[in-house]
Amino acid sequence: MLAVCSFALIGLTIGMYPTRKLFTEWAHEINQGETRERYDYPRTHLAFCGVSVLVMTAAAILLAR
Repeated sequence: MLAVCSFALIGLTIGMYPTRKLFTEWAHEINQGETRERYDYPRTHLAFCGVSVLVMTAAAILLAR
C-alpha cells in the first residue's frame, strides 16, 4: 500500500507539471488583490493529471506483485 500511495503522489506531481505557469499566474493575481469569480482549469491538463496518476498507480500495483 505504501508503494501505491507513493507512486500515486509521484503521478500527481508529474500530472500537475503542465499547470505550474497557470497556478503561478493565479497566485500573482491573488497577491495583487485580484479575485476572480471562477478559475477555469483546462480540461487537457485535468485529463493529463488523471492519466498520469492512473498509470503510476497501475505501475505500483504491477511492481508490488
